[in-house]
Amino acid sequence: MMPLLICILVFLLVVFLALILLRTKAEVNPERIDDYLLSSPRTATAAGSSFADRVLLPALHALGEMLAGITPTGALAKIHAKLDMAGNPRNFGPLEYIGARLLSAVVLVPFGLWVVFRVHFDPVIIPWGAGLLLIAVGVWLPDIVLQRIIEYRQTAIRRSLSNILDLLVVSVEAGVGFDGAVQKVVEKKTGPLESELSRVLEQVRVGQSRAEALREMGRRTQVTDLISFVAAVTQAETMGISIAKVLRTQANTARERRSQRAREASAKLPVKLLFPLVFFIFPSLFVVILGPGVIRFVELFKVLGK
Repeated sequence: MMPLLICILVFLLVVFLALILLRTKAEVNPERIDDYLLSSPRTATAAGSSFADRVLLPALHALGEMLAGITPTGALAKIHAKLDMAGNPRNFGPLEYIGARLLSAVVLVPFGLWVVFRVHFDPVIIPWGAGLLLIAVGVWLPDIVLQRIIEYRQTAIRRSLSNILDLLVVSVEAGVGFDGAVQKVVEKKTGPLESELSRVLEQVRVGQSRAEALREMGRRTQVTDLISFVAAVTQAETMGISIAKVLRTQANTARERRSQRAREASAKLPVKLLFPLVFFIFPSLFVVILGPGVIRFVELFKVLGK
């Protein structure tokens, strides 16, 4: 029993470290755009502000460099794209992510093998199941955590898009330029979409065209609604169409899509509730309601049997 308890504690420790390093509170530093941002003083100050940034990230970077030579270039590009979709949590780079995967596998896979071959329980399937579970978690834990962060961030962007578009419409119709309206949104609100818009503004300030900066935002987030908004804005800028009308149309479309997703989610709710109702709630109700009656019937049959 004690070895299994040790394995569970180690597993919980690794999960805790992964959540600390890849937590969803990912903020895009206004001074950081690609390599220029990596050398900014504010980023350097923030990098030394916590134990994770001062100790864990450099250690993971060193582990990642050990495997960088044997990692395909295409794999590094895919990891970088996924980290961009997640908002670059904790300023994670591809090397740090590879180091996290190596650390997770090195810690949990040997424990899984040890549980399989050294821990003896009756039935035998218990150590085999626990060991194989630890091995699978050790190999795929970073991917699972990163994918959850990506999904959470994309959902947050979809939910906030209509409100952001409404603010842009009000600002543009009041006479503020598009870049100024975006700047107002970034100053007044915080969130994943606001962080992406802040990055777009910084890219424009360092000389990149607004259309290309917006397209890169769409590629980074991979949110369909945001990509449609970017396409409409860039097309309006190219053809000379009033940006206020385009923003108004996009805001109405975003609200309709949000309402449609809410209706779809409410329609799926009865199906999702079926499993917990049948297997958890109904049995408990049957025990509470029918239990006393069953006990009385059993006692009655005992008396009659005598």
